[in-house]
Amino acid sequence: MADDTAIVEDDPFVRAGEYALGVLEGDERSAAQRSMLSDANFAEAVAWWERRLGAMGEAAGRMLPSPSVWTGIEARLDADTPADVATMPEPSRGPSGWSIATAIAGLGAAAAALVLFLSTPETVETLPPDVALAPSEQFVAQLQDEEAGRRLAGVVDPQNRRLSLSIDGFTAGEGQAPELWVIPEGGAPVSLGSIPQSGSFARDLSAREAELLVAGSTLAVTFEEDTGVPHEAPTPPILIAGALDRV
Repeated sequence: MADDTAIVEDDPFVRAGEYALGVLEGDERSAAQRSMLSDANFAEAVAWWERRLGAMGEAAGRMLPSPSVWTGIEARLDADTPADVATMPEPSRGPSGWSIATAIAGLGAAAAALVLFLSTPETVETLPPDVALAPSEQFVAQLQDEEAGRRLAGVVDPQNRRLSLSIDGFTAGEGQAPELWVIPEGGAPVSLGSIPQSGSFARDLSAREAELLVAGSTLAVTFEEDTGVPHEAPTPPILIAGALDRV
């Protein structure tokens, strides 16, 4: 695993940490999600960050950085803030109490907090239970059959009811197509429909499908007739299968 004391701009390991912290947005978040599907090293780095941050969170409870940490963050923000932003007048605030300037500062503070965490961990004090916010969770499955040359990586975004897949090696015979299944813990397989034989694929999920695609459920692929989709039950053999894990 990479040395967590060496901070390099645009380091994929650092970007994996930012993704695990939930501070990436827009194109950067989309790029990170694609890397989760296509880059095993990046996916491993994200999983490493999730385990490390999760263990720290369980050990320390709900935490508030000490004043010295906030002082360091403010200093870094001051050094990186463009003059036209730094000299902006105090913005008027709407009913929610937030402003564009506050949002910009919040994103910068989160990124700076990652750098401070990597380089100089600080003593922290306990935060009241109602202050901490849970990050949005996603579910990931990495399925692979090296002997047959088949691979499927899936990301489930339950908040947006979205399934994204990266697929390779599912070459079907004439009149057949690969079909994706979700198998709930202790339940029967449910078809998620046909998928491409290779390439990228994404689609929206129904409310029922989103309920089934949770941590502990299994994704599986079989070859089925390319008519009558979705089928009631899978036809053996199962080509590839793997569990969904929370990230």
